[in-house]
Amino acid sequence: MHTNTAVMRSLAIIVIIAFTAWTITDAQKINPCCVKVSTAKVKEPIIGYTLQRENLPCIRAVVFQTESGFFCIDPQQPWVKEKVMQLRLAQKNKLSPSSPSSPSSSSPSRPVSPRLITSTVRG
Repeated sequence: MHTNTAVMRSLAIIVIIAFTAWTITDAQKINPCCVKVSTAKVKEPIIGYTLQRENLPCIRAVVFQTESGFFCIDPQQPWVKEKVMQLRLAQKNKLSPSSPSSPSSSSPSRPVSPRLITSTVRG
């Protein structure tokens, strides 16, 4: 009986150590999403965007794509709402068969995936 108790304690300690190591390793991974947002206006030309939903640790954000990278921006900012509407309109006009297609620096050139985000806040 004494041996079973010692084995159970040893197993419990091993499980605790393994869980702690797993938690620490998991916490050190780079989050492929926005965990902070900025309210500053993006000064570079915006070529695309994606909307990020809250799914902890990721927070609700508009992710603007520029030539130099991605910006996690507060979706409640009035300028952000206006810019998203402009980008949607530009994309709609670009996809419309009745209008001639012209290059637009404000419409997304390709779908933007939040998995590509390597930094969370700029500006």
